[in-house]
Amino acid sequence: MSEDIKMIKTGKFLILSLLGLFTALFLPLDLFAQDFNLEATVSENRIFVGEQFNLNIEVSGSSMQDVSLPTLPQLSGVRVLSSSPSRSTSISIINGRTTTSTTYRFSLIARETGVYTIPPVSIQIDGETRTTNPIQIEIIEKGNLSTDGSQQLPDIFLEIELDDDNPVTGQQIVASVVLYFKQGIEITSFQPTAGWRTDGFWKEELENIRQPEPESVILDGVRYRTATLLRYALFPSRSGTLTLSEYPMSVGVRTRPERNDPFGSFFGGGVNQRRVSLESEPIDMDVKPLPEADSNAVSINAVGDLNIERSLNRSDVVTGETVELTTTIRGTGNVPLVRRPIYDLPDGLDLYTPEESSNVERRGLSIRGDKNFTELLVPRAPGRYSIPEQQIAVFDARNNRYKYITLPAVSFTANPSSNRSIAATSGSNQGMPGPITGLAVWNNQKSTPLHQTTLFWILLGVPILALVVGYLKKNQLDRLKSDRNYSRNYNALEKAQVRIEQAKQAHESQKPKELYNQLHKALTGFISDKVGLPEAGISDSELIKKVKEKNAASETVKLLKQLLDKCATISYAPAGSMADQQSDIDKTERIIKELKKLF
Repeated sequence: MSEDIKMIKTGKFLILSLLGLFTALFLPLDLFAQDFNLEATVSENRIFVGEQFNLNIEVSGSSMQDVSLPTLPQLSGVRVLSSSPSRSTSISIINGRTTTSTTYRFSLIARETGVYTIPPVSIQIDGETRTTNPIQIEIIEKGNLSTDGSQQLPDIFLEIELDDDNPVTGQQIVASVVLYFKQGIEITSFQPTAGWRTDGFWKEELENIRQPEPESVILDGVRYRTATLLRYALFPSRSGTLTLSEYPMSVGVRTRPERNDPFGSFFGGGVNQRRVSLESEPIDMDVKPLPEADSNAVSINAVGDLNIERSLNRSDVVTGETVELTTTIRGTGNVPLVRRPIYDLPDGLDLYTPEESSNVERRGLSIRGDKNFTELLVPRAPGRYSIPEQQIAVFDARNNRYKYITLPAVSFTANPSSNRSIAATSGSNQGMPGPITGLAVWNNQKSTPLHQTTLFWILLGVPILALVVGYLKKNQLDRLKSDRNYSRNYNALEKAQVRIEQAKQAHESQKPKELYNQLHKALTGFISDKVGLPEAGISDSELIKKVKEKNAASETVKLLKQLLDKCATISYAPAGSMADQQSDIDKTERIIKELKKLF
């Protein structure tokens, strides 16, 4: 019995061993033979005659045991520079799975023009023959730049490319800064330099570029790589012929010693680097005026996909109190350039200096945001006040027509004031007391000693107080001379007021750029002096951050940022009307008054 059991166990062990051996010998060939990827690519699909390009055969997988060298078929239109390909291998481990990738690179050179097909390439993988997919290429004639009299393009150059070179006033144009450079040149860095004049345009830099990605193009038979470095949104503020000046840029370059990899690292490092200064060609642009809108509509220079709303903050007020009429323009378009709509206000309303605020987003390829105009209305007499319905014209540049937005009528009631002056009663002596008659009695009061009188102590305290004040004043003067930060803090308000007065003088002389320059100095100088920051080299954002750290009201911070942004961009933006400039002067005085409470 025991021998039978032992024979059964031995038989089971033999069967399991045979199954394991079968699995080890045959299953990998069956299951893992397909666990790979084979792909053929070329560095360029369009090649000019005489240009070198690469044919890459890549084999990747996790269970390849034996991979042979690829065998090239007969190729038409090209010549193989070397029948022995270069080889590179990489290994990656992801979630415990090891993948090996081997790339074989053949260097070819184009010989004859035409459209050709590279046949499938054969390769042995674990004893089996595999083939790649065929690849189609086009070989074109190289331009004869030296004999036909045409201008030869430089090795590297810069261009401004516009999405529309014949816009209307206020229409957004996307200006792309595009760099072109020949094969063999690598770009290590780029830096725009000051000096790009955009007179007649409102300019906003778009935030859509993360990292330039080079593409391949052929210009006049010569291959270049091109990359879009920056993009700007431009809004023409007037019609006629406007000129974009040369765009200056400093570029770091290096020349590669070999052309084995035409698509090498765009920002690769290396030796033999140098910097070159580039400038684009100036561009003349013919800007058309906006067509005439309907005579019943109000034109506010709005261009784009914009919506407009208006509202009152109160429906019932007491005579003499203020009512806020707010108009909001929101959407995509020339939001920064939109003007305040002028409404037909009923008689009996006083209009105070309107306020405006805006919020602009620069992401993507368009400018979007909102702009608010707030008008303060004060009724002079009780009654019902109604602002009639109004049409606003918005030009749709895409469809070349106006869109008319109807703002419904808004109204409010002014109630009589509850305070009444009390009229004095006249013409009657009723209730008035009559003359008092009787004997006069004289009372002699005792005299008070001198040291107990108030006058004595006042005369005694004045010299002592004068000594104390003089001592404190001397200490202050000494500190003003020795402590520069204290002196700046002490004189900050006076300096700001002087600059505001200079801004008012510039306003009277109709010098808007000087006006906003003085307002900018008044605000930034006041904050810098109060917090002890350097007088130069500090950005507006750093100053705003300091104001936030003092727990300033959000409205004050928002108004400060808007005004600083306007001051910084006034050199290439419309200055606005005289009333708008006066409003900005008033805002500056109000901001400094609020900041004085914080510092």
